[in-house]
Parts: sequence; structure tokens; C-alpha cells
Amino acid sequence: MMQKRWILKQADQDRVSDLAQNLKIPPLLALLLIHRGLSHPEAARSFFSSSLRSDLPSPFLMAGMEEAVERLVSALRSNEKICVWGDYDVDGTTGAAALVSFLRELGADPLYYIPHRIHEGYGLNPEGLRRLKASGAQLIVTVDCGISNAAEVEVARQLGIDIVIVDHHELPEKMPSAAAVINPHRHDCAFPDKGLSAAGLAFYLIIGLRAKLRELGWFGTGSAPDIRALLDIVALAAIADMVPLKGVNRVLTRRGLGELGGALRPGIRALKQVAGIPQGSVGAGQVAFRLSPRINAAGRMDAGLKVVEMLTTDSHEVALRIAQELDEHNRARQEVESWVLGEALSQIDGEKISKDRYSMVVASEGWHPGVLGIVASRIVERYHRPAVVIGFDQGRGKGSARSIRGFHMVDGLKKCAELLEGFGGHEFAGGLTIKKDKWPLFCERFEEIARAALSSEDLVPFIEVDAELSFSEIDMPLVRKLRDFEPFGIGNPEPLFMTGGVEVAEIREFNGGCRLRVRQANRTLGAVIFGFAPDPPLEKSAKLDLVYRLNENEWNGTSAAELRVVDTRPARG
Repeated sequence: MMQKRWILKQADQDRVSDLAQNLKIPPLLALLLIHRGLSHPEAARSFFSSSLRSDLPSPFLMAGMEEAVERLVSALRSNEKICVWGDYDVDGTTGAAALVSFLRELGADPLYYIPHRIHEGYGLNPEGLRRLKASGAQLIVTVDCGISNAAEVEVARQLGIDIVIVDHHELPEKMPSAAAVINPHRHDCAFPDKGLSAAGLAFYLIIGLRAKLRELGWFGTGSAPDIRALLDIVALAAIADMVPLKGVNRVLTRRGLGELGGALRPGIRALKQVAGIPQGSVGAGQVAFRLSPRINAAGRMDAGLKVVEMLTTDSHEVALRIAQELDEHNRARQEVESWVLGEALSQIDGEKISKDRYSMVVASEGWHPGVLGIVASRIVERYHRPAVVIGFDQGRGKGSARSIRGFHMVDGLKKCAELLEGFGGHEFAGGLTIKKDKWPLFCERFEEIARAALSSEDLVPFIEVDAELSFSEIDMPLVRKLRDFEPFGIGNPEPLFMTGGVEVAEIREFNGGCRLRVRQANRTLGAVIFGFAPDPPLEKSAKLDLVYRLNENEWNGTSAAELRVVDTRPARG
């Protein structure tokens, strides 16, 4: 484990006091809000309220929404065959499932299409479009893809198929000539929140379509479909795709976790069952580490089409059968991932890349494309450098890339564009295709770009600490107030605190970690360490500085504040 820098965040104390007084909250909570960019009282109130009615901007602020809704209304009126084309990851499959479910509630009988990762690759493809034309498709709505498919959209036009694009990826130089393009990164888009997941955008299309149909009297004297029931799968996407959990995403995810807890959808109930999650409330961590990997495993190891079927079926038997298949795919994915990661680390350690290079580019024949992104993430976690992992097959490579703060991955790949067959992605993640004979040149060029963008300090991992606390400030009321900040994730990390000069009073090791009793002044608290070995090793009476999260430990009917330690160092001063 690399030694980390500890960075204590700073904030203007007058702003902290003003916000605390305005909201009538403790200064520590006001400080946490300011660290999350919520210094205005109204923004802070919205953060805590997360109201679907008052905290969501109008869908018609989004460029392309009016055109998309009008085209769908026309298709519904004319009984045109609509197809939803989703990407094969969690964001694409869940967003597609939400849209398919809503169209069915409107009385439509939509097709859905999820391309096979290995056989078809990402996005629209001509052969899939031709198959859909043969099935009668007249309108295709993409979810989480399409923005980079100008040529394929033209193929669809020639086939007589209209395309509505719902995508959140960065805009290409050439925009597709689709019937409508919903993407908050459009330069003419007035929608205030640019960080939505693709499933969140699909949900917004559903909001807009329902509003237009209600205006047109589509539902007569009956009530419009209750779209809140779709938020369970929208929340899955937001957490799995690691979009910022603030603004609109926070509202949708917070409400969606409540729907996940109720698990009325057969597919969610079955997925929770195979993941070992009991009925009841579901946290963001359970979604990220137990539900999402099983959904993602379908697209990585087999066919993402199964996910849409599982999430849209009314049959508990069908849902459970597919959930069990996803569980098997996930175990297979873990085995393949372990093998590829081992080979990749052997390349890195053998060449001592971590000591000399500012980037990690590894490649081999036969590496399964479905696990390359996960392996790249593991490499970044271990070495804190931008990483690209490429699997070659018959001279052509598919790669996944992950980055660190200070290096915009897609900008980096753009500077290597002449060496690549194609690329795309976000600031911290990307994908690429490359011919094998270009790989050595790409390694050199990517390294040069990384060195130009990063400093040696950027290569040292860091922990950003929200506040320094004394043990006298820690109690159960504080722990419970911090729950109002949930769900935690990108853009809204779980608060981190530090305390210096702590004495270790007791150590009890267990498999995978240790429990401590730690003392500062006259206060002793329980603490737990999971998943890392403190350096130097802990000894009784040792003096330490700690970085930790606050947790409620329930035991024998009583609750107590507990520290979940994330890093330690010998006490300084």
C-alpha cells in the first residue's frame, strides 16, 4: 500500500458560521456542506430535502427533449414499432429497462436490443440496425450510446429508421443527424445539471413524455403511470456508473434506494436474493459491491440482454432464473479478472514501471475484454497512475483506461488519436481500439502526455479530510446527523475526520482486520480497521494520528460511536 498524503480541507469560517446560523445546524455540518460546494442556504436545503416535486428541474430545459418527446408521441399515436437500444453495462441496461417498462405501461409493445460486448462492441452497429429493420422497428431510442455513431445513424436513416439519442458521453467533433439528441453536454443545453447518468436521462425522457401525454389527454379520466416505481433501477445506474451523487442524481438515487428497499419489482427481489441482501433498506454500498457487479457481469461475460429481461418481467420464476445466471457470470468474471490482473501486475513489477513511469500501459493476447476496465481500476488503486489495459485478438486490441485527478483521460487519448482506431469516455475513464503494431508507439506517446500533465506529487495518493475532531466532540447524535448526507458516492463522499495523538489502549485481531480501543485525553472509543495493514504495525500504547469515518456500532441492544479507520501514521507532535 502506497503511503498517502493527508490533506485537511479548508473553508472560510465566516461562511461556515453564516450557513450554520441560517440553517440552524451545528457548524461541523455546515462545514461539510461547504466542502461539497453547498454554501448557499437554498442549495443546502435542497440537498437535505431531495423532493421529486420541488428539487427536480423541468425536463424541457434539456436541449433535444421537446423533439424527442414529439417523435415518441407520434410513434405511439401511429402504433409504430419502437425499439430501445441500450449499452451493455449497468447504466445502459437499467436505463433501457426503465424506458421499456414505461412504454409498456402506455400500451406499446417495444423491442429492446443490447449489443454483445465481444461480438458487436459498443454503440450502434449496421448489422444490428438491419436486424431491427427486419423486425419492423421504425424508431430506435438509444440509452448510454449513440452520440459517437454519426455513420451508423446515417445507415439507420437510409433504412427508414429514426433515431432518438439519449447519451451522457462527451460530444464528438461530428454530431449525428438524429431525430433528437438528448445530451446535457450539448452547448445549447440549458439544463443546470450536467452529471446525470444515462439511466437518469432516460428517466427524464419518461418525465417529459408523461407530461406531454397528460397535456394531450392521453390518460383520459384515469391517472398517469406512477413513474416513482422506476427509480429503483435508476438508482442502480447512478451508483454503478459512479456519476456525482449530488443535484438531480442525488434526488433520484435517494428516492430510488427507498424503492430498492421495498423490492416490489421481481427482478430486484431476485437479484437481492442471490446477492444475499435481506429484504429491507438497501445502502449505496450494497448496490455498488453486491448488486451492480452481478448486473455488469452479464454484459462482461455473456449478454446484457438478460438484464433488461430480468428487470422488466412480471414473473418471479423468470427473474430468479436470470438472477442466478448473473450470479454465475459474476463468479466467472471474478476468476477471469483475477487471472488478467495477475498477468498485468507481473508485467508491471517485472519492468519496474511504478518507480520510473508516469503511466501504466499493459497488454497481452487473449485478455477478456469484459474485465479490462476493472483491471485498469485495480492498477490505478495500487500505483496511482493513469492506466490502460489492452487485450489483443488477431492483431486488433480493445482497451480500457482509468485515470487519476490531474489527468483527463479522454484529452490524453485525443493526443494519441492518430495511433488509435477509435476512443471515447470521460475524464476518469475511457475505452479505445488499437492495432497491435501501433501499441509500442502508443506506450511511448501516452507516457509523454502523462509526464507533461502530471507532477511527481500528483503520483502520490492522497486523502482529503473534512475536519479535525477531538474525541470529546464525537457522540451518537453526531453519527446520526451524518446519515442525512447519505447516499455517499462520487461528488458526495462519506465524511472523513482525523484525530491526532491517539493512544492505542487495546488491540484484538480478527480475520481481515483488527478492533481497537483508542484513547485521547479522558475519552476512549472503539475503532475497527478492515482491509489494510497499518505501517508501522500497531502496538499497545503506541501514539498515532488517525483518519476515519464515523459509524454506529450496535451490540447487545446498545449503540456507540465507532471509528472506521482508513489510514494511520505515527503521531506528529
